[in-house]
Amino acid sequence: VKVPRPPGRDQKVDGARVAQTPGGMAANVAVGASRLGTPTRLLGAVGDDAMGREALEALGREALDLCHVATRQDVATFFCIIMVDGDGEKSLVKVVSPAYLPRLGDLTEAAFDGVRHAHLTFTRHDLAMRAIARARTAGAAVSLDLEAADVPTDGGQIAALLAAVDLLFISEQSRAYVEGVIGPLQPSPDLTIVTTQGADGARAENGRSTIVQAGYPVTVTDTSGAGDAFAAGFLHARLDGADDEAALRFANAAAALSTRAYGAQNGLALLSEVEDFLEQRTSRRSNA
Repeated sequence: VKVPRPPGRDQKVDGARVAQTPGGMAANVAVGASRLGTPTRLLGAVGDDAMGREALEALGREALDLCHVATRQDVATFFCIIMVDGDGEKSLVKVVSPAYLPRLGDLTEAAFDGVRHAHLTFTRHDLAMRAIARARTAGAAVSLDLEAADVPTDGGQIAALLAAVDLLFISEQSRAYVEGVIGPLQPSPDLTIVTTQGADGARAENGRSTIVQAGYPVTVTDTSGAGDAFAAGFLHARLDGADDEAALRFANAAAALSTRAYGAQNGLALLSEVEDFLEQRTSRRSNA
């Protein structure tokens, strides 16, 4: 819904419905990586309602392995209400359901067979640690996308979870919150921390160096899913052999392009679009 501004407590604003589109953090990353050319498998759940069928139909049009997406019977599908203001910035309400997460039994060896990299969104510690264990058995690296909204107020077992992954994606805002709860996040040779900074770009820290890449100025329609587009771009570039500097540059471009359309997946770019985007901006710098 497009709004002039998100309403405050006991307030209302006039909004305009602009889209009902597929989303979900893991699905967004999966679609983004697939469009860039990375073979991708999605593990998740939907309900057996109209929204679930709509989500699966949309995902079925992408080059994804959906064999491990479960359909929960007699359950509503998780969804978000997203308010987008005049600057394209978003505010969200998550409507959680029993079809929000995989179950422990869904995290089978077969689901991870042949996987080079497993990317997780965090919601429950037991699920995350089971997925990490399965990924390690398959010989895969692991990344985690961590949002402030998913962190327990006492920090829970977040520190133990971070010690088990290779790569952390976190926004600057979420990082400030998490560090206020559990203390400073410490990059190391075993843990690269990638902090997204919105229009200002992103930085990667690995305990030896800090690499900063500026963002790309674009006309923004909707920032929904931009962080997921960034993660998809970074992972695609890294799996393709790029170093962190090149991966940041590629991911910033993928994220910038993703903001051109309403919805978290409608603006996700093809590989050729990201390459053309970067080539144009490299040419401009060279001409200058």
